[in-house]
Amino acid sequence: MFHLRARKQLGNTPKRAAAVLVGLLCGPAVSSVAQPAAKQDAFPNLNSVEFAWIKDSDSFVPAPSGGPGPVTFDPAHPYQPNNDEGLQVTWRVADLTNPILKPWAVAQMKKANDEVLAGKQPFRARSSCVPGGVPGILNVRGTFELLQTPTQVTIIHPTDQQVRRIYLDVPHSANPGHTWYGESIGHYEGDDTLVVDTIGLNDKTQTDRFGTPHSDQMHVVERYRVAGDHRTLEVQFTVDDPGTFTMPWSARARFRARPPVFEEQVCAENNRFVGLVFDAGRPTTTVYTPTAEKPDF
Repeated sequence: MFHLRARKQLGNTPKRAAAVLVGLLCGPAVSSVAQPAAKQDAFPNLNSVEFAWIKDSDSFVPAPSGGPGPVTFDPAHPYQPNNDEGLQVTWRVADLTNPILKPWAVAQMKKANDEVLAGKQPFRARSSCVPGGVPGILNVRGTFELLQTPTQVTIIHPTDQQVRRIYLDVPHSANPGHTWYGESIGHYEGDDTLVVDTIGLNDKTQTDRFGTPHSDQMHVVERYRVAGDHRTLEVQFTVDDPGTFTMPWSARARFRARPPVFEEQVCAENNRFVGLVFDAGRPTTTVYTPTAEKPDF
């Protein structure tokens, strides 16, 4: 089996040459949980040709199967997004009574809650233009495309041209390291579902819009299902991170179809933040954009 490290260094194998010729770029490989599936005649059509996908709800919601769910807002301080006409817009105050949170995560998130309740604006990972990560990318505003080939599904977001690659024909590498999007491999279940298994994530992103942290032990399994009329996409996912959470938990994100109109969005150039935020208790008016200290090549 072609190893992840070799793929990173050498680029595409001959097997992937056709995909490159149609515009898909090479990237890291892909789960011991989700082994390459046997070839099947029927599988979901995920290609974004006449449409793209845009988030249908503001935050993650509990999965319909029940069980432990995601962090949501504190019932004593309901969150009101800016698209709720006639209501006072509020910042998010996380419900820290959620039993999935370990004490260190509660302590960290309480600092952000206290800042919001004191009338301050909390600092979020995306404020400094970092990539969305998994499952955080499912909460990024704006549209995204799904491009599908027999060996790969590519997810493209216009925000900083973020690209996530899901490989369908290889297992996880033995030592994946830790990156913004980790290693993702997938397989199809039936003719309507893509299952994606992701490991090797770093701990620099946040799990959701409430600033929920995670460790580099996080393991995410997503299930993408497109409705028969191709107007709705639902992603149910499960997060297992023994470093941060007391138990695995599940959530759901829904998207609706819209015309594929994309604008270039560069956070470092167009960050519209104006004001004062508190980063780990430190007041700042500067939105820090990470810069590499040494070149990658």
